[in-house]
Amino acid sequence: MKKNLFSAFLFTLFMAPSFAQTVDDVLRYSVLNPGGTARFTGVGGAFTALGAEFGAISLNPAGLAMFRSSELVVTPSMRFNKIDAALPNQPNFSETGSRFGFDNFGIVFNTTPGRKGSKWSTFNVGIGMNRQANFAQAVFYEGDAKGSILNNFFEDAQATLNGGGTVDDLYPFTSGLAWDANAIYEDNDKNLTYDFINAPNTTIKRSHAVNTYGRMNEMALSFAGNYDEKLMVGASIGVPFVNYRVEGEYIESDPVDSVEYFDQLTYTEFLRSQGVGVNAKLGLIYRVNQMFRVGASVHTPTLIGLTDTYSNTLQYGYTDGSGTVSGDVLESPDGSTDYRLITPWRVNAGVAVLAKKMGFISADVEFVDYGNNRYNLDADVPNAASARDERELNNTIQRAYKQTMNFRVGGEIAVETFRLRAGVNLIGKPGVDDTGFAKAYTAGIGIRQQAFYMDLGYRRTQRISTTQPYSGAPAANTNIVNNDVLLTVGFKF
Repeated sequence: MKKNLFSAFLFTLFMAPSFAQTVDDVLRYSVLNPGGTARFTGVGGAFTALGAEFGAISLNPAGLAMFRSSELVVTPSMRFNKIDAALPNQPNFSETGSRFGFDNFGIVFNTTPGRKGSKWSTFNVGIGMNRQANFAQAVFYEGDAKGSILNNFFEDAQATLNGGGTVDDLYPFTSGLAWDANAIYEDNDKNLTYDFINAPNTTIKRSHAVNTYGRMNEMALSFAGNYDEKLMVGASIGVPFVNYRVEGEYIESDPVDSVEYFDQLTYTEFLRSQGVGVNAKLGLIYRVNQMFRVGASVHTPTLIGLTDTYSNTLQYGYTDGSGTVSGDVLESPDGSTDYRLITPWRVNAGVAVLAKKMGFISADVEFVDYGNNRYNLDADVPNAASARDERELNNTIQRAYKQTMNFRVGGEIAVETFRLRAGVNLIGKPGVDDTGFAKAYTAGIGIRQQAFYMDLGYRRTQRISTTQPYSGAPAANTNIVNNDVLLTVGFKF
């Protein structure tokens, strides 16, 4: 009997990717938090109308036309994060961590056509990598709350048996594991039951630990030209590489014997998502005069081919007339799913005001409709069940998410070879029920020499959210603070 993937896979919300594609997964690859270079980060990424900055190539490739020399650039980075999490009316728990990585490396080849009578003053080529998202974080909380993950497993098992299946058809990552662990069993009358059958909403102790790792880096091949020192035009092909891993452990226990027989369960989940995508970007910058510039860019949807590999374990302990049984750690089979994701179009517009030799101030607005994220589940092996799941997922995405705008403002002050930078981001919330904006604050310093430069950039991002170990579980409130520090070293030649 073939399982309905969509209904089975919605058992977990925060950790649901270990089973299949979910509505929430699309935001992982479409709500971007670009890194790039320290200068780009330091001014809040407000570079749509500016140029000569490799980190901005993934935003507006027209800026590549403003390079006056060839350059080699590399940006190592550190991320420091802290996440506070708590169930309602329960103690707060904090997790901290740090990760080292590279947010950028690239090279620009500057050319001057030099054709007599030509108004094209430069034609530049750039190739390299800019980071688009960082997935590293850790969450932990514990406390007392109502309900059990076994309620979902039992409902799934009932649906399978009522639909004509047998225990051999139970989903091996959830209800099948629960059956094998004796967390779901038959009573003396051969009726399916479990220890929470008469107490599904009893208050029990629980803890949830989740660690996520990985990043999305985009390789960019860009071309841009400068026409008559007035109009800069550019295009790029972006190839994002996705590497995401999540490991979770969820524990329930009953130290005060609120539920007959039940002692403790431990459920772990592992998921790894890997893939490669492709997109295109077109942009222009128009120099109104020496002081004012305007810019715009359009990003096509990114088509990402992804492979999920996943597995789970369950250990169940109980006490009955025969005594206490700790139970073995039972492992699911190794699962694997191939699918595609199409992210939305993005449109950017910006304006910059430059004071000669003194610096600049710049402002951007970005439009994106997160409701236009789309899954393609049956591209490789079309079948009716996958097509049905795909339609249901995509319809849910369209209802859950909305159009929004992101705002970026930043500036730079130049004092001889020294640079001082600051910026702020207002990040529109993608959910239909979300209001307001998330915020990020940025700052940076740098020095510029004729053939060498060094920049230090900083960004602090704070986000309020919730997390659940499974669908219908009491939600824990989370306060996520990420501090990114970037160091860029560049050489001109």
